[in-house]
Amino acid sequence: MNTKDIIINTARELFKKYGYKKVSMDEIAKDAKVTKRTVYSYFKDKESLFEYFIDEDLEIVKEKIEKLEKEKLPFIKRISKILFYALNFKEQNALFKAISNDKDLSLLTRLKKRYDDIILNFIEEKINKEITEGTIKNCNSKLMAFIIYNIYLSVMFIYEDKLNEEEIVNEITLILKDGLLN
Repeated sequence: MNTKDIIINTARELFKKYGYKKVSMDEIAKDAKVTKRTVYSYFKDKESLFEYFIDEDLEIVKEKIEKLEKEKLPFIKRISKILFYALNFKEQNALFKAISNDKDLSLLTRLKKRYDDIILNFIEEKINKEITEGTIKNCNSKLMAFIIYNIYLSVMFIYEDKLNEEEIVNEITLILKDGLLN
């Protein structure tokens, strides 16, 4: 394993164990058995090191989304499965949990916004593609992406009754596909 990988693995474990605020670049260097200068040769500061992990996690999500995209499912079911996966990933993510425990609202807010923006942009792109292909009605794709995403956020994290993935996907698909009115 090269020096950069050692630093990355050490920092990841320290962030997971102690949170973002409680970990210093000195501690990362000490635990990685390198100088602080070596750590700084790879990462400008602690925040850029932490952002490396965010990017790494987002790549995992993107890879899974690409696999789900290839499934031959109707648009709304595909988007539903993708959102369920992406939001569940965020909820289970050890680094998200670590900074949530820090109570560092500025970092947590920036991290969530970055993650949410990527997912929202993805949904908007898919809506635009489906509009172009004529499979869904013309609409404000940015607003529709926001609505779909926030329905999922609400059902998965605010709604008090526990639902499984299939129930969530089916109910939201029903609303988006057929609406509520007879």
